[in-house]
Amino acid sequence: MSSRINFIKDLLQTLDQRIKEHDPFDRDVLAEEEQDFIDKWNTLIVSADAPTSEFLFDTQELIGRFIRCYPNLVPLMHRELLYFVGGECLHYLGDEELALYQSIDEQLYELESAGETADIAKLIEINKPSVPQNAPLQ
Repeated sequence: MSSRINFIKDLLQTLDQRIKEHDPFDRDVLAEEEQDFIDKWNTLIVSADAPTSEFLFDTQELIGRFIRCYPNLVPLMHRELLYFVGGECLHYLGDEELALYQSIDEQLYELESAGETADIAKLIEINKPSVPQNAPLQ
């Protein structure tokens, strides 16, 4: 499995855990729409183990549905998921975020081209701009 797909799967699993702690997904009995979403979400996560050519498209579609139907839960999502899934998801990122993740993507490509294993989470941590301790909140 590629480091990109593995990273996406980890982020999907993390989001899965997070959303199940919040309404409406924390209920004992889910409404039909929420149950359908969770069923498709679980299928998507399992399919990451042996992704087909449709995996990223299906992921983009389901994340788009998540954003449209559950906007109150979107802050639970790691922003890098939007970049690495790509497609329509890129529209939800700002220019600065796109530049940051593009730079990380280029580093990832260089590492993989050299035959090295890349840890995307570590690359993100290294490249994220640091916020000064006494910086005012905006």
